[in-house]
Amino acid sequence: MIRGSLYLPLRYKQFQRLIIIILSLIIIILIISCPKQSLSAALKGLNTWLNVVLPSLLPFFIVSDIMIQLGIVDFASTMLNPIMKPLFNCPGHSSFVWIMSMASGYPMGAKLIASLYEEGSITKVEGQRMLAFCNTSGPLFMIGAVGIGMLQSPMAGKIIAVSHYAAAFILGLLFRFYGRDKTNERTYSAKPKIKSAFKELLTGKSKGKKSLGTILGDSVKRSMESQVLIGGFIILFSVIINLLMPQQTANSSNLSSNDWTFIFPRDWQLMKPLGAGILEITTGCQLLGDSIVDFESKLITASFIIGWGGFSIHSQAISLLANTDLSISLYLVSKFLHGLFAAGITYVYLMISSIESIPVFSSYPSTINISIPSTFVASLQLLVSAILGILALYLMATLVKVIKPKG
Repeated sequence: MIRGSLYLPLRYKQFQRLIIIILSLIIIILIISCPKQSLSAALKGLNTWLNVVLPSLLPFFIVSDIMIQLGIVDFASTMLNPIMKPLFNCPGHSSFVWIMSMASGYPMGAKLIASLYEEGSITKVEGQRMLAFCNTSGPLFMIGAVGIGMLQSPMAGKIIAVSHYAAAFILGLLFRFYGRDKTNERTYSAKPKIKSAFKELLTGKSKGKKSLGTILGDSVKRSMESQVLIGGFIILFSVIINLLMPQQTANSSNLSSNDWTFIFPRDWQLMKPLGAGILEITTGCQLLGDSIVDFESKLITASFIIGWGGFSIHSQAISLLANTDLSISLYLVSKFLHGLFAAGITYVYLMISSIESIPVFSSYPSTINISIPSTFVASLQLLVSAILGILALYLMATLVKVIKPKG
């Protein structure tokens, strides 16, 4: 019986390995067959990484890593634990991860969770719960790129963003029951210990005796390594998407009549952007904006695609979690549920309200001109918002402590 139980996982791993080998050979054949198209797609992915992703995420990666090493996250955890523990059954660390993830977007949450877990600040069960709701997209992408740039409607971006974060909140409430039978979870104080938290923060006892120069150097080094890894996945999936769907950037008015999406009825037009979005969210949302389906269907599908995240984002998250034993399959299930919940919330909103797309000749630009300075400034603004959010949660925790009757 034991041999049989070991035999099945072995066969599953062999089958998984065979599938990866076959897919790799197919991609190599496509790249060799279309070298010019592959080079163009790779350059496009490289440009996206250099001009958008790197200046947007690198400041967050460096600052968050410094905050973790200095013990600032532990300080915030002590303050915010009375809120996060009852709601999500997670320590106060999750508040920092959740806010930073919402401010900067994918895959910031996975990066922070991996760092906290590797240093022992959170347990495996807590890390698994946090993966369910602390790895989200950023408002700059949903409201700016998708809402205004692709769907031609700022209100659409706001609806998608609200649905996205509401779905993450619901997931956090659901996953609080995950691993309740585990007996190795640490216990946390239900009351903020402000004096001890400040003393520990100022003395730096919780994070060893590293000098500030060493902490800064390590943070920059680890952040750049993560960024290079993310850039590699962006370039790879840019090539794959472009080879599979060469007309992804064409406008609906310029699409030729022999495009395969026009073979299907109008109700099936979502298949191509949905298929692309399952692989990569930006391409899927772009195709969704160019499609001829009704605007409500575009909103619902965009909510699912962004909630799901795409295999490009998942590959980045998996690579960041590679040194941990957190369950990847459970993470993928949670992201699929995130997409379903976000789409469901958007559908309910559209049932009780109405929204119209902005005309083509409106004052809103059809595309967003993203540059390194503008992206960096936006990142700093979002970082300030994250810090203000942490302070707001701290005030709430203090208020809970004050009004709670002494027993």
